[in-house]
Amino acid sequence: RVVAPPTQPPRTTPQTAPRTGRPAQPGQPGQRAAADTARRRPTPPQDSLFDALLLLPGYTAVQYQADSAEFNNASRTLRLRGDATVTREGTTLDARDSIVYRERSRFVEAYGLPKVVGQGEDITGNVMFYDLTTKRATVQGARTKVAENGTWFVEGNVTSEAAERVYATNSTFTTDDRPEPAYHFKADKIMIVRDRLLVGRPAVLYFRNVPVMALPFIVQDLDKGRRSGILIPQFDVNDLVRTSPRRTNRGTGRQLSNLGYYWAINQYMGAQLAGEWRSGSYKSLAGNLDYRVLRSFLDGNVTFQEYWRSDEASRNFNVSARTSWKPSERTDLAVQANYASSSSFERQRTVDPFRATAQLHSSGSVSRRFDWGNVNLSSELTQSLADDSKQSTLPTLSVAVNPITLFKSADPEHGRFYNDATLSMSLTGSRGINSPGDALRTRNPSVTNTQLAASQSVSFHSLSISTSAQFARRDQQGLAAIDSADAATGITLNRLAAIRQFSSSAASWSLSTGYQFHLIGTSTFNPAITLNQQFVMIDDTIGNPVRLYVPPAGAFGRWVAAPARLTFGATVSADLFGFFPGVGPYSAIRHHVRPGLSYGYSPGYEPDPIRRAAFGLAETSTSNRLTVTMDQTFEGKVRQVRPRPQQRADSTSADSAAAPAAEAPADARKVTLLAISTSSLVYDFNPIRQPDPFDLTNPRFTTSDVSNTIRSDLLGGLNLSVGHDLFLRRRNAAGQVVGRTFSPYLTALSTSFTLGQSSALFRFLGLYHGPNQTSRGTQPNTPDTVSQPIQNPQAGQTAFGNTQQAGGGPWSMSVRYSLARTRPQVDTLGTVAGRDNQDLTGTLQFYPTKNWGVSWNTSYSVTDHSFVQQSLDFTRNLYRWTANFTFSRTATGNTAFSFRVHLIDLPDLKFDYRESNLGFDRPTTVTQR
Repeated sequence: RVVAPPTQPPRTTPQTAPRTGRPAQPGQPGQRAAADTARRRPTPPQDSLFDALLLLPGYTAVQYQADSAEFNNASRTLRLRGDATVTREGTTLDARDSIVYRERSRFVEAYGLPKVVGQGEDITGNVMFYDLTTKRATVQGARTKVAENGTWFVEGNVTSEAAERVYATNSTFTTDDRPEPAYHFKADKIMIVRDRLLVGRPAVLYFRNVPVMALPFIVQDLDKGRRSGILIPQFDVNDLVRTSPRRTNRGTGRQLSNLGYYWAINQYMGAQLAGEWRSGSYKSLAGNLDYRVLRSFLDGNVTFQEYWRSDEASRNFNVSARTSWKPSERTDLAVQANYASSSSFERQRTVDPFRATAQLHSSGSVSRRFDWGNVNLSSELTQSLADDSKQSTLPTLSVAVNPITLFKSADPEHGRFYNDATLSMSLTGSRGINSPGDALRTRNPSVTNTQLAASQSVSFHSLSISTSAQFARRDQQGLAAIDSADAATGITLNRLAAIRQFSSSAASWSLSTGYQFHLIGTSTFNPAITLNQQFVMIDDTIGNPVRLYVPPAGAFGRWVAAPARLTFGATVSADLFGFFPGVGPYSAIRHHVRPGLSYGYSPGYEPDPIRRAAFGLAETSTSNRLTVTMDQTFEGKVRQVRPRPQQRADSTSADSAAAPAAEAPADARKVTLLAISTSSLVYDFNPIRQPDPFDLTNPRFTTSDVSNTIRSDLLGGLNLSVGHDLFLRRRNAAGQVVGRTFSPYLTALSTSFTLGQSSALFRFLGLYHGPNQTSRGTQPNTPDTVSQPIQNPQAGQTAFGNTQQAGGGPWSMSVRYSLARTRPQVDTLGTVAGRDNQDLTGTLQFYPTKNWGVSWNTSYSVTDHSFVQQSLDFTRNLYRWTANFTFSRTATGNTAFSFRVHLIDLPDLKFDYRESNLGFDRPTTVTQR
C-alpha cells in the first residue's frame, strides 16, 4: 500500500467518463471480469503505521493490490500484475492482466478487461489508457451507459476529455437493456457533452441485425430544466413524399406545425411563439405564456392563437387562459377563459370528436373570507361550438354570514329548547344573458335575466324561523315576422308571428316558521306556517306576448301588489325497514322505504281586474294540495368468508401467552341491489283553471308527468331515468285541450352504466377469479367499487389524442342511452304523429394480449341509423417503442387517420403518417332552382 503525495496521479479515470455498460452475454469477457472481481483475496488487517499514513494532512491515499508489483526506478514505472486493483477517493480500477503507471509521463495503462467502479456509472472494456495531465481517458471496446433523460447503453471505442466530453467511434447505442436488444443505433462518431447533448452521425437504425433507417444525425438533449431554444417542427412523412397536388375532395393537404421558439424568461415565467401551416386551408400563429410562482401562490398560463383563412379575408382566433392566485391567506382569485371567435371555423378544422360539440366554459371568481362571513364575486360565460349559442352570468355576488350562536342553555341536558340557538344570513345577486346561435337567432330572441335574493334564518334547536326576499327582471329582444315559403313552388305556406320585445319585473318576500317533532325511530312531523306576498310590474305598451287577461287602461308601467297570503302546511316522513333472508353471496337483504306526505292550504281572494291581469287566476284562487313522495332501496349484506382456523399446538409444548390475539371481525360490506326514487305526485282538493290558455280542463290530479330514477351497484354506475306523460289530451279545432284520459306514455328514457371484469354482476355470477395482473400505468378495479363511468372530457381537457397504453389489464365498458319522445296529438282532424330521438354512446377499453391495447369511443344515432362520431385507437407495445393507429370522425363529418411509431426514450424520433379530411377540403355545392 502506498500513500501518494498530492502531485501523484489522481484517479485513474474521470468521474464523468462513460458509465455502466449494458449486461454482457453469458460467457462474455465482461461477465468473467465481474466474476474475477467478486473473488478478490481478503484485505490484510491494517496496522498502526498504515492508519497513521492515512491520516497525514495534505495527501491523497492510493491503495494498490495485485499478485505482484514491480517498480522500475530508472523509468519511474509501476507495474501491477495479476488481478490488479487500484483504489483512490472512492474510485476503483480493476484489471485482470496488469495496470501500469508511468510517473514521468503521468500516464496509466490497464490491460485485461479493465473495469472502473466509482462515484459515477461503471465502465468496462478491453484496454484502457488515461493521461493524468490532460485528463483524457481512452477505452477500446468500452461498454458503458449514459443515464440522462433515459438510459443509453453505449459500446465502442470511447474517449473522455476533461470530464466534460465523451467521444466514441464505431459505436452502437440503445435504450434496450435486454441481453439481446431488439434495436440499436450504429454511428461512426458519437459526441456526448455532459448534461447538455448527445449527437451521433451518421446514424443507422437496426432492428436486430437489419438496417431499417439511415439518418444524417441523431440528437438527444441531456440538459435538465427549462431553457430557451428552437422548437422541433412537427410534420408527417406523407407530407414529404407526396408529389401530387392537394385534391379538393379529400384532406390530403400538407401540414407543418410547431415552427417557433421558446423563451425561458426566468425561473418563474416562459413564453412560446409557434406557427402552423396547412396548404390550401389556413395559416396560424400561436403564443403562450406560462408562469408559476409558488412563493406567491400564483400559477397559470395564457394561450392565444390566430388563424388566417386561405380562401377568404376573415381572421379567427381562440383564447385559452387559466390562473390561480392566493394573494393572502383569506383571499382567493381564479380565472379560466376558453373562447373561439368562430364556432363554424372550429367545427371545420378540428378532428377531435369531443371538441366539435364542446361547451367552452369561461369563469372568474374572487372570494374573501372575513371574521364575520364570506364574500364571493364571480362571472361565467358558456359558448357552444355546436350551435354558437352563448350563456353568460355577469356578475354573481354572494354574501354569506357565518352562523352566529346567540346563546346556550345553562342546563344543556334539560334546556333543549334554547340550546345552541344560531342565526344565518346570505345575499345573492346575478345577471345572466342567453344569446342563441347564428342558426337559431332568427326565431329565438336574446333574453336577459336579472335576479337578487336575500335570506336569513334563526334556529332554536327544533324550532326555525326564516325570511327571504327575491327580485327578478326579464328583458326579451323583439324579432320580426318571417314568411315561410315552399322552395320549389315559391308559394307562401304560413306567416310566423313576430316576437315582440318584452320586459317584466317581479318581487316577493316570505316569512316562515316550522317545528320538527320526532316520532317513532327516525320518523318526523314538521308543521309550518308561511306568509308571503308578490309584486309584479305590468308592462308598458310593449305588452306581454302571452296574457290571459288584459289590464284596464292606465294600469301599465306600475307595480301591483298582491294581498299577503298565509299558507298552512305540514310534512310527515318515515323510515320503514323490512328484513329478508339472504341469497347467493348475500347473507341478508334489507328493504328500506321512505314515504313522504306534504299538505298545504292557502285561502284565496277575489282579485280586481288589475290583479287578475297581473297574477292570473292560478295565483289568486284557493290552494288546497296534497303531495306524495316515495323512495325505496334494496340492500344486500355480503357474506364474510371466514378463514380456516389454525390447528392449535400442544399446550404443554408451547406457551399460550405467545399466541396472537384474535382480530375483531371487519364490518360486512353492503351493496345497493336496487334503489328507486319517484317524483312527487300532487292532488288538488280545490281545482282551478290552468294557467295555460290552451288547457280548458280543471283537473284535481295536477301532476301530468312522473319520473322514476333507478340505480344499482350490480352494474357499475347504473343510473336509469324513466319519464312518463300520464294523460292523453283531446283537443278541439282551435288546438285547446277539452279533455284528458289517463294513459301513461313513455316520453323520456336515459341510462348509463359501466361493466368491468371485477364488477358486482360478474362476482354474483361467479365469473370473477381474483385480481388481475395489470401493466404499468393501469389501475385495477377494486373489489368494493366497480368501474366508474367514463366521463365525457370537458372542453380544453379532452382525452382525444392521448394514446392508450398497451400491456394487458382489466377491461371496462361504459354505455349511455337516451330516448326522447313526444306523444301523438289527437284533435278533431285526426292524430298527429309524435317525434322520437334516440342516441347511444359507448366507450370500450380492453387488452387482447399483453402487448395490445384497444380503445373505442362512439356515438350512434338510432333515429337516423348512423354514427355521429367515432374515435378508435389501437396501441402496440414494442418494448422501448410504441405504435399507435388512430381513426376519428366528428359530428361535423371531419375524419382523420393517423399512424405513429416513436421511441419512448426519444419521442422526437418518430414515424408519422396522417390523413385528414377537414371542412375546408370539402367544397360547398350550391343547387339553384
